Amino acid sequence: MKSRINNLIKWRWLIALIVFILCLIFKLHGSSMGMYNTFLPTVTDQKEADKYSVIGTDRAIRSDEWAVQVPTFFSQYYNDYNVMSEQMSVGGENMILDYFAPVKSIVSLGKPLNWGYLFFGNEVGLSWYWCGQLILLFMTAFELFMILTNRCVKASVFGAFMIALSPCIQWWFLPHMPIVFLYGMALFDIGYYFFSAKKKWLRWLMTIIAGPIVLGFALSIFPSCQVPVAIIVVVLLIMCLIRDKQSIEFSPKQWYRIAIPMVFVCISMGYFIINYSNDLMAEMNTVYPGKRVSVGGDNGITDLFTALSSIFLPYRDINVANNSEASTFIQFAPFFIVLFPKIARFYREKDDRDLLVGKAIFIIILVQIFFMCAGFTTILSQITFFKYINRMKIPYGWLAVIFTVWCIYAIWKYNGQMFKKWEKILYPCLFGGLYCTFITDELTQYVSVKYILAEIVLFVFILISVMIQLRKLTSCLIIGVMCIAGITVNPIRHGISPITNHPISQFIESTSKNKPDAKWIAVDVNFTLNNFIMANGAQVVNGTNFLPDFDKWKLLDKTNLYEESWNRYAHQLVTIVDDSTSVALEQNDLIHVYLNVEDLKKMDIEYVFTQTDISSQIAEHNMGCDEVFEQDGYHVYQISYN
Repeated sequence: MKSRINNLIKWRWLIALIVFILCLIFKLHGSSMGMYNTFLPTVTDQKEADKYSVIGTDRAIRSDEWAVQVPTFFSQYYNDYNVMSEQMSVGGENMILDYFAPVKSIVSLGKPLNWGYLFFGNEVGLSWYWCGQLILLFMTAFELFMILTNRCVKASVFGAFMIALSPCIQWWFLPHMPIVFLYGMALFDIGYYFFSAKKKWLRWLMTIIAGPIVLGFALSIFPSCQVPVAIIVVVLLIMCLIRDKQSIEFSPKQWYRIAIPMVFVCISMGYFIINYSNDLMAEMNTVYPGKRVSVGGDNGITDLFTALSSIFLPYRDINVANNSEASTFIQFAPFFIVLFPKIARFYREKDDRDLLVGKAIFIIILVQIFFMCAGFTTILSQITFFKYINRMKIPYGWLAVIFTVWCIYAIWKYNGQMFKKWEKILYPCLFGGLYCTFITDELTQYVSVKYILAEIVLFVFILISVMIQLRKLTSCLIIGVMCIAGITVNPIRHGISPITNHPISQFIESTSKNKPDAKWIAVDVNFTLNNFIMANGAQVVNGTNFLPDFDKWKLLDKTNLYEESWNRYAHQLVTIVDDSTSVALEQNDLIHVYLNVEDLKKMDIEYVFTQTDISSQIAEHNMGCDEVFEQDGYHVYQISYN
């Protein structure tokens, strides 16, 4: 049995590659784009529609994924993967800054998850992106824990599950946040093997891929996670290299191995800054999210613990906020924070260099807790770049998992000798008792008390099994919990029929082929359908904008009266009115444009996608308005100007 496990570990990357290829062959993914079928139930090919759903439930709340990121990426197919795109605006959007969509550019070398789109188109590209990201989350997390725990296989395996299948990662899967953690773990792994690899081919592999991964991390552009992840990765890498300095294979004569990735990053970032710095500054100077300055202090003690609702989120929608906002990493950091001084004292007596790593994690996590619960001064927040971290709870959760796994390894390494027998039972029970104080009326309205207590008992049992060295049981329990909490969050799907397999899809695509420069606008419909239009090849002027569409607002708001509303990342609702054009802010990322009918001409709109009959309103202004398509209560009107 042991030899089989060793073989699996030895060939893990080959096995991962085979799994990845199989996923591509079957065109599998976990997108919730099936939500489009609720808006547009009529399909063109029923057999294709029937093959789409494999297992699982589409998640409406994950609209950042199925209604923004996927349509944005799909639209690039019709834009020939150029950096600038007019598929969702009047003046053009920088697609590197739009969730880093697939583009034909040197910077795409840093985004290997996008290569499937560039080489194979949307259907395979989506599978490449989804399956590649999930597999790499497992693999990079496994490598990270193998390094941190000196190749403790059990801890590394369940640690990989705790990262890749965490509710937080799964509920936020695809847009910026999980990518930052993936790149962070990859950089840590590459950095360690860059200096410690004994095989020449591995040293050169790390040299070649280091530059693109640094570039990909830098251009993920989600500073709320990038800043803490960068700090954590750099500190842990330094500590691990100091711990293992006797096995370092790097010598000053190999300076060129550092120069190669540095030159690549400098050239790539130089190209990006020279050509697109204005777009980056425009994004940073938006009202939302660019100008936010965080000083912390907006979390409580309970936020340091795994939310008791997290494990139930795939099976029942939360009664406060939403499932994505409510999701957390499943971790036991508060328990091990209390025990760490005793673990540290024992390791100090043993003169064990592993303590360097443990201390580093412990100190960083205390800084995170202070920022979350007490906060920094504005000056300190600016000096440390913590001003960008408006969601410290998320990177805290990631580090809390790392701390949990390291502490379990530290206890197991010496068979729990640092604790007395009674402590091994009492401490987990006290932890469970503390958890019981977190049971609120709000929580019991969401899920029955008996299930909450069962979850707490399960957590206590896991910690007892850790303390008394039941290693296989611990591993199985943690993996089981992660599968329950994370594996069912996203569905398993085949193909992309919810976007392409509708009469309206084919009408949009064929019309756009004949008139590639024709402008569309979505009126009085859910914003998700605005992006559906661009996903099928049309140029829609009110798609989701990551950067303000300045050319459009020069036409509609010449005096910048509504700049506070439109200068932001924004989904855009439109209603046609006879009054002058105005813009209302519905929520931080949603604006409602009340568009004067005459302004359609200013933007040269040719097609209107809507649920309402606008023909008489258009006719009153001496414009032609012909209905050219209708499906499921949605109409397409072709506008002509006299």
